[in-house]
Amino acid sequence: MVRFTPSPDETVDGPEGDVPEKTMAPVAFLFGSPDEQPQAGRHPSGPVAVPVLDTAGLTPEQVDEQELQLADLENLVVRALARKDLSEWQVTEILAANGVHSSAFEGFLTIYRSKGYVDDYAFAEREIERLHRRKGFGRSQIQRELGAKRISQEIVSDLLTSLDDDDELARALELAEKKAPSLLRLDRATAERRLSSFLQRKGYPSSVVRDAVSKTLVAGTSTVRFR
Repeated sequence: MVRFTPSPDETVDGPEGDVPEKTMAPVAFLFGSPDEQPQAGRHPSGPVAVPVLDTAGLTPEQVDEQELQLADLENLVVRALARKDLSEWQVTEILAANGVHSSAFEGFLTIYRSKGYVDDYAFAEREIERLHRRKGFGRSQIQRELGAKRISQEIVSDLLTSLDDDDELARALELAEKKAPSLLRLDRATAERRLSSFLQRKGYPSSVVRDAVSKTLVAGTSTVRFR
């Protein structure tokens, strides 16, 4: 029997007197036994029973309740994905925020993958395109961004092989040339330092930074001139 945290005014008679309690029909759990589920009170609304679609021995009403639980959680995820592209880990954060125990995450992800809702490889491809082409990030910053969204290192390494040195230098040059007008009144040393720091923060390696800065600033002058 799955027990949920009750509202304050709900009580049932028990062997030790009036014990606050609310119960539902027996359900199965996705990955993990009921003993492995969190204890009541660890989530604001109590532990959420995550039913599988095994209806053996259940009444039609209990089957309907199972399907409603799954549908409600799926709708939450679909609405979130409609607003923003999400990694699989970010989806599990939504599930956790709605009371789903971590032992059930993989079960949900399996369902969502089969429906095309989540795919970390495809997500990482789109993120690399966005981060590199639109935001101008280099390899190391892209790795940090994807790592923060818990994309596996294997996926990141595989996809970043398509980002060669020429791509990085070309994008770094674009960024440097856009930044250069704001450095016009500075002496050369200060301009080089600021432009280098700017590109380093974007995640470009030192070799690319040096090349981009030297090609953007005209050598041999005490004040800043540009190509």
